[in-house]
Amino acid sequence: MISAEQVELIKGKYEALRAEFDERSRRLWSAVEANSLGYGGVVAVAEATGLAESTIRLGQQELKAQVGSARTIQERRIRRQGGGRKS
Repeated sequence: MISAEQVELIKGKYEALRAEFDERSRRLWSAVEANSLGYGGVVAVAEATGLAESTIRLGQQELKAQVGSARTIQERRIRRQGGGRKS
């Protein structure tokens, strides 16, 4: 069981970083937090952040898929190349 104090700590971290997160980084950060807590971590992070448990679990799956794979800068792009205003 995760204590209320730990949930509040997670909530504070999330609120401090919230403006900097995009969809993917939010999933990965929440998955790392949940993994660091161990059993009950997904529920605690979901409670602290307001994210769905399924979102956190998806982030955990993405983390597992990344282990051992070198990602290039092109793979890390959030949006497709060539988007935006033309020069």
